[in-house]
Amino acid sequence: DFIGNGEGSAIWRSEDGGKSWKKAVEGFPQNEFVGRIGCDFAKSNPNVVYALHDNQGPSDKEPEQPRRRGQQEENPLKFEDFKELSVEEALALEDDRLNSFLRRNQFASKYTPTEIKRQLRTGKITTAQIADYNKESNDANAALTNNSIIGAEVFRSEDAGKSWKKVSESDLSRLYNTYGYYFGEVRVNTENEDEIFVLGVPLLVSRDGGKNFSRTDSVGRPHSDHQSMWINPNDGKHILLGNDGGLYRSYGGGAIWDHLNTQMPISQFYSIMTDNAAPYNVYGGMQDNGVWFGSSKNDPADRWESLMGGDGMVVAVDTRDNNIVYTGFQFGNYFRIDKATGNRRRITPGHDIGNDPNRWNWRTPARLSHHNQDIIYMGSQYVYQSLDQGSTWTTVSPDLTKNKKSGNVPFATLTVIEESPFEFGTLYAGTDDGNVWITRNNGGSWESLNAGLPQDRWVSSIAPSKHQEGVVYITLNGYRYDEFKTYVFKSTNYGKTWTSIKGNLPEESTNIIVEDHMNPSILYLGTDHGLYVSMDGGNNWNLFQGEIPNVAIYDMVIQERENDLVIGTHGRSVYIVELEQIHELATPTQKVMD
Repeated sequence: DFIGNGEGSAIWRSEDGGKSWKKAVEGFPQNEFVGRIGCDFAKSNPNVVYALHDNQGPSDKEPEQPRRRGQQEENPLKFEDFKELSVEEALALEDDRLNSFLRRNQFASKYTPTEIKRQLRTGKITTAQIADYNKESNDANAALTNNSIIGAEVFRSEDAGKSWKKVSESDLSRLYNTYGYYFGEVRVNTENEDEIFVLGVPLLVSRDGGKNFSRTDSVGRPHSDHQSMWINPNDGKHILLGNDGGLYRSYGGGAIWDHLNTQMPISQFYSIMTDNAAPYNVYGGMQDNGVWFGSSKNDPADRWESLMGGDGMVVAVDTRDNNIVYTGFQFGNYFRIDKATGNRRRITPGHDIGNDPNRWNWRTPARLSHHNQDIIYMGSQYVYQSLDQGSTWTTVSPDLTKNKKSGNVPFATLTVIEESPFEFGTLYAGTDDGNVWITRNNGGSWESLNAGLPQDRWVSSIAPSKHQEGVVYITLNGYRYDEFKTYVFKSTNYGKTWTSIKGNLPEESTNIIVEDHMNPSILYLGTDHGLYVSMDGGNNWNLFQGEIPNVAIYDMVIQERENDLVIGTHGRSVYIVELEQIHELATPTQKVMD
């Protein structure tokens, strides 16, 4: 339900320390396209104020077309061509030309020219359905960058924010493209009212009062996506910069940067996984820092290795040889990687002809089967199953979401897919709009498990029991409703009924629950504020103190051979907890930790 712009967006001004406020929009846009606004005063002259505005209004400029690699095909087939083709004309197309069209437009891999013609011949699909394959959808990553909007603008006030004038003359449309809601920070040099920094994907500086801008994030190779800045009040050349790569420092007004967090554990992990190597490796996907893996021994001489760039997402490892890894970046762009050879193959499934295009969650779920690691599952609004390591896919569910309206970030998507460790064909699925489902016949039919759960809440994790078939745990959160209640439930009958196991937990968002592999009474819960442990099945919980910081935990996994709980935090990197002491405390009388 997030709206990134609207008539309610405005600058407000207070002259009594925040007791009362008045709009201060003289000279500033007042329409439905006003987005996020960032402001900063000039310390050297407080009458000078700058506002960085995310203008979501349409631009007259044509959106940039994606560049095509390699030799360009002569007279390539286009979607609109199929609107006019009869079945007979489509059947007469050259296979090479048809195959180029199918692969270029990322049709599901099962759609070869032979299969397309077979289905046309039998009437299973039509040329109109081929023409409408992508409908009105856009690639989610492309939608963030390719939509033509006005974008960033800089306004200046000379009267302490009472009135405004647009001053930026440089084209700032690419400062943060369409997603200005993620940025919006502006900083004024503490010693020079005409030097300002605007923070976006690049870091730009103006030294003429906001008229012209140039990049100042090149020397020292600071990471992109800049989020915060501190300028020394007594020395305008001394700057600290925070971005998606960590912390940087400049003593030259941004001309040269030093990276400060080489020894600071501040990575933001979306996911965590282990293999069965000796010693075992830890894998993780990180916010805007790709997918990496490294030895669990944490030897500084044994550096972690990169597998993938972008925003690193879910990782699944084939532990039969520990070389085949499935992972990728945001919005379902997943690959099968052979670490031994370096070979990688894109495995993202295409949707079936006649179905709506896939809506991929930012953190697309993907899981290997407990029963055969050639089998992998992925989820958009549909559940996909591959029996051959992602080479081909079968759709094994209908749209499992409520399918409500989606903006430029996909909504109504699957967030969780989990498989029973006991019964092949028993799958659980959860969505970002509050649906929970089960199939016990490998997708032949699906049953809703919503009854007894809070409605419309993001399903953050599902954990089928490792000890008893039919027992399953679930966590949900209410981010989209500005709600931060604790939602953690247990079912003993495949989700037909649910019982809250919140116990004595405080109110905070829950992200991941894991059942202990040796003792079913021990549960581990990752929340926005840290790690909790229960030794009595969720009746009582204790905050895990000591080395684990009180920070958001998004994912956890148990390395069963080594009896380790591996924790991926969103902001303080990875932690490993040796579970022997917890098991001793829990045996035989289920003691509660001091």
